[in-house]
Parts: sequence; C-alpha cells; structure tokens
Amino acid sequence: MLMKKNHLLATMKTCLLFSAGVLLASCAQDGFDNKESFTGTYPGFQMTTPDASTVVVKASSDKQSQTITWEAVNGAGTYTINVYQGDTPDDCNNVIAKDRVTKVNYVTVPRINKTYYRATIKVNDNIPEGNTAPAETTEFKWNTYTIEMGTIPAGSDINLYLKNNPIPVSYAATDITYRLEDGQEYFISDTLQLGNTIVTFRPVSDTGRAKIKFTGKRAGFETSLGLTLREIDFDCAGSDAAFIAMSKKPAIEPIVVTAWGADYNFYCSTEPISVLNCNIDNLESFFFYDNKVSCWFPTTVLVDNCLVHLTSTKTSDMGTGGSTGYFWTNKGSGYIRDLTVKNSTFYNTGELDGKYFVQYGGFGWSQTQPSLGWDDNTITYDHCTFYHVCSDGQWGNYNGVAGKSTSYWNMTNCIFFDCSSSGVPRRFLAGKQNQATATFLNNTYQKKDGTFDTSGNVTSYDTSGSYIEEDPHFADPANGDFHISNSKQATLGTGDPRWLP
Repeated sequence: MLMKKNHLLATMKTCLLFSAGVLLASCAQDGFDNKESFTGTYPGFQMTTPDASTVVVKASSDKQSQTITWEAVNGAGTYTINVYQGDTPDDCNNVIAKDRVTKVNYVTVPRINKTYYRATIKVNDNIPEGNTAPAETTEFKWNTYTIEMGTIPAGSDINLYLKNNPIPVSYAATDITYRLEDGQEYFISDTLQLGNTIVTFRPVSDTGRAKIKFTGKRAGFETSLGLTLREIDFDCAGSDAAFIAMSKKPAIEPIVVTAWGADYNFYCSTEPISVLNCNIDNLESFFFYDNKVSCWFPTTVLVDNCLVHLTSTKTSDMGTGGSTGYFWTNKGSGYIRDLTVKNSTFYNTGELDGKYFVQYGGFGWSQTQPSLGWDDNTITYDHCTFYHVCSDGQWGNYNGVAGKSTSYWNMTNCIFFDCSSSGVPRRFLAGKQNQATATFLNNTYQKKDGTFDTSGNVTSYDTSGSYIEEDPHFADPANGDFHISNSKQATLGTGDPRWLP
C-alpha cells in the first residue's frame, strides 16, 4: 500500500508539506512498493547518502506507528537505520530501533504523541554489485507535537466558535487539535467546513469523553484533507446530511486526468480520516460521502472502536439520492484507497436501509495508478458486529476495483446478522470468485430467521471453511445490546470486542 518511487516526486508537487522542526507530509501513503529493492545498476559506483530533504515521516491512521521514507539511493542494496526518542530535541538518545537493516527505503517504528525523535540512515556497501558505501550518514529530527488550538468552551456551537475564531490560513496542511471539555456537551448547527487543514477534535484528557449534538439539518463535518474524531459521543438526530463528507468546494488543487475521452479533476485527500473510540447515535444519512464531487479520492478512512446506530430516513440526503450506501463515493466516481472498519458495531433501526454498505464509483486502478501512484487498494473488516445492515441489499459494489489483482479484501472475525440478502461474501467481492487477494476468517453469516446462509453466495466466496454456524445469542439487539454468550463466537472472540462476555 505504498507509492512507487517513480511517482514520489510528482506526488510531492501536489501534496503539501509542512515543517515544525520536522519534515512531515500530507500524503497518507508514503514510501515505495514493499517488493522493491534497489540493488545496483551502477557496478563499481561509490554511492551517495540520502538527502535529508527527501525524508518523509508519516503517522499511521491510528497514530500508533510512523513510517520514515527517503528517496532511494542508486546502487544501494541495504540501509542501516537507527531511531531514537527523547523529551527535548537535544536528548533523543532513547533507542527505539537499533541497527535495523532494510533493503527498501522506508522503515516503520512505534509512535508516541508529544515526543521528539532523531534518526540516522547509513547506506551500506553493496558487495554483490561492487558498490561502495558513502562515508557520510544522514541524520534528521522531528517531533510528534501538533498545534494545540485551545479548548472550546463547554456548551459552544462549534460552527459559531470557528466563525469567531477562524483557522489561520497559514495553517493549511498543518495538523491542529481542538480540545473539548471532558463530559461536556457541544453543538454543531450547520456544515462544519474544515478546508485544507488536518483537524483533530478530542477531549482534554486522554481518558475523558465529550458530547456533540447535531442541531441543524445540514450539520456534519466537511473536509478537503484530514480529520480525526476521537472519544466523542455524537447525537446526529435532526441532520439530513452526512456524518463526514468531502468538501463540496475542494480546498486543494486537483490532478487533471484524461480518461474515457474527457478530463477529470482528481482530488487526492492525502491525510487520514479517522473516527476512533466514538459513539455515533441517530445517524440518519451517510457515514461517509463524496458530496457528488468529481472526483474525490480519499487515501485512508479508518473507523476503530466505534458504536454506530443507523436510523436512516427516506428524507435524508442518503434517502433522496437514489441508490443508497453508508460509505459512498459513487456520485463522483472516486474511491477510498484504504478503508478499514474494526472493533466496531453498525446496527440499523431506521425506516430506510442502505442498498450498499460501501459503493465506489467507476474509476479504478488503470486510471488512478498513473495519476495518483496508487498501486493497490484495500477494504478491511475485522472484529466487527453488523446487525440488520443492507438486509435487502448488497454489501459492496466497487466497479473499477472489483476483481483486480491490485485490490485486497479482508473480512475476519466478524458477525453479520440479517445483512445482504444475496450473501455477504459474494457481495463483498462484488460477485468475483477465486479472488486470490481476499482473506476470510471466523465470520458468522446469520439470516433474519436465525438460520445461517450456507448457499454458494457464501461458500463459493468465503472458501476458508472457517465460518461459524452458531447463534451468538445477542443479549438485547432491539435496544442496541449485542453482548454474546455461550457460543463459539465467544470462545474465539469474534465480533466487536465490546460485546464479549
């Protein structure tokens, strides 16, 4: 899931970089294909050391790890990496990676917030090719501090607060954080336009929670770049708009692509969009939406440890948009490069049920790879519980990426109840059998009547033989309690972990 070298420089021209004592990138997928190595095409050549200005440090979507990437050195066979951390820029001596040797020009290490880091890169002798290592070593420093924008007062309408305290233009492509008072309630009365900043909303303390209530018909988040929501309880009742949408008026420059005899604007949203440890109640419309803009291409969307109560209505944006879906980029023909939903529950009690959980548009690998450098895409569901979601519809529809060897499908340890009348595995793979890049493990496909789907719609697609045909015994699904008991699912720990005995 990493960009190839021959596209890095072109991408850097379009992805904004910023520095605050560290070189960071707005591109969510940095580096190179994990199959690439850079053995010599220059026999007998004395190699150079990597230029520090080519180094990019990129946090993972959940901010638990970081990938360090540098431009490949001609003739190099291996690199030796050392990474250190400390409390100040000058005391980065605590080793987190010692003499790590890699054949590729990137390395991933753990990441801690509010910490200073230092790393060195040494190009080693390439003896098989006769290439000599340079005498110099590349050294660079960075930190994981974000710009703290302060704490929004309890009871605030966040729209009004940002109107009176606008985000400075100079913070474009910069990672900024707004804190919310622990346990206090806030309001969003209209579309919250976040432009091309990388914004995080979270409570003051790491263990606190905050509350946000949508009070207007257009209430929701719109971004052109990156957004993180964490440890927040949302009440979305009353809003017809998507929970998170890409900006109706993109605040980033497009890449113009000629395809099918026409020119299209490809808007590459390069920073992760992450929803972490949140409860989303009374969601009447899309969870994620492209706003019908041609063509949004979010790089990463992550939903982790979230409880999502869908109460979809026919009058919401999702209900009036024709064919419906919860993660939706079909109107603009784009797709999400890496979509991950894990440790989460989605359940629906609304008058409307989406036809699709995920529907992407018509563009695929052949259009995006030359333009965006995307070598692949993934959709991952892991340890999730889905209840009465797309019960009369289909689980996925992907057009341009379905059945491709560059597309990776992962469905592991999930419980599906009354989802997709024509088989979750079949629709997950968009009807493409023998998908070598698909992984299934320990899933439950239970029908509305309590029996299990044993048709070819399951067995011809989930060929793992590991699916579980045992009732998980949900405690009180009518009231959103999906605790399981006395079942193989409990023994194996499948479904959303919050519901384990």
